[in-house]
Amino acid sequence: MSPDFDHPLDRRGTDSIKWDLKSLAPDGRRILPMWVADMDFPIPDVVSSALRERIAHPVFGYSYPSDDHQEAFTAWQRRRNRWEIDREWLVYAPGVTPAVRAAILAFTEPGDEVVIQPPVYNPFFTAIRDNGRVVIENPLVSVGHRYEMDLEHLNAQITNRTRMLILCSPHNPVGRVWTPNELTALGELCERHDLTIVCDEIHGDLIRDGHTFTALGSISAEISNRTIICAAPTKTFNIAGLASSFAIVQDPRKRKALSATIERLGMDLPNTLSVTAATAAYTCGGEWLDALLEYLSATYDWFEREFTARFPRLGLCSIQGTYLAWLDFREVMEATGADETMVQRALLDVGGLRLSEGSWFGSAGQGFQRMNLACPRDVVREGLDRLELALEALG
Repeated sequence: MSPDFDHPLDRRGTDSIKWDLKSLAPDGRRILPMWVADMDFPIPDVVSSALRERIAHPVFGYSYPSDDHQEAFTAWQRRRNRWEIDREWLVYAPGVTPAVRAAILAFTEPGDEVVIQPPVYNPFFTAIRDNGRVVIENPLVSVGHRYEMDLEHLNAQITNRTRMLILCSPHNPVGRVWTPNELTALGELCERHDLTIVCDEIHGDLIRDGHTFTALGSISAEISNRTIICAAPTKTFNIAGLASSFAIVQDPRKRKALSATIERLGMDLPNTLSVTAATAAYTCGGEWLDALLEYLSATYDWFEREFTARFPRLGLCSIQGTYLAWLDFREVMEATGADETMVQRALLDVGGLRLSEGSWFGSAGQGFQRMNLACPRDVVREGLDRLELALEALG
């Protein structure tokens, strides 16, 4: 049976951050939440069946990343990304963000500099600052309807205290799928400056038709040996609440250091059901993912046509990967004199629509909003209707 991605699911009352937290406008109306990056689609049937079978057993003691779990993940990388990795390279962590934080602790010292490429996922900023490290920004450059890396600027930013670069691949929020040439150039620059690369590939399976994802570790052994790849099934199969991830660490010294840090933080044991879900998803979820990508690609095609026709004063970044649209409000803001607070107020109070404000992704995101398109197409259409109401209120 083909997955049903068109039928809306009522997620209210499930302790959902997206649907239950901050879910009402000041006048009591329901907010349409298109901000949090999880999907409003049911998980694969094979994952549901595996969870029901495991729940039938009445004991939920401590678990570990089993051989089957690790083999399912490595086989997935082999099939989907053409990357042959050894199981011994894997380090379990209860999510990509915890893995990134552990890597910062393992491979930098307080006062060291860590490079990020804004506008970018906000927890990168906090992971660096919370641990007493210094954020160095290498902003992406907007070229037409897409963003590119500025490696000349990056090279100039690096000092003798710079130890690490965190890469988002594909990039959240701008949706870029980096090419092998771009990744090679970045990796070679980091090699010249002896930087450890931490690469967040959590959206690596969510690639639009016509684009190809390249795992950073597959570029070369030299790049792989200085890289901590963070991958997870959580975005791919909509199981973010069952936190699970692997760090792929080819260099044995780095692997030992990261494992020791994760153990010291008490994050080395997985949730029992997360192991069950991830193993089933990676083993049997390929057909479901193919159907999802086909649905999302059709949504993107429709969305881009509809958005361009209805909102000529708004900009739209080309969607290559993730399921997130990056909307440019700067022309409207300049024409109306609105600031980001006023835009947010119009979206919420008039449109009843919650998006992710661009400043959450750093100062390079000011004037933008992020919109989650991983929902039934009728919901996306409603989101555009609400966006239209908000823009009318701005003038």
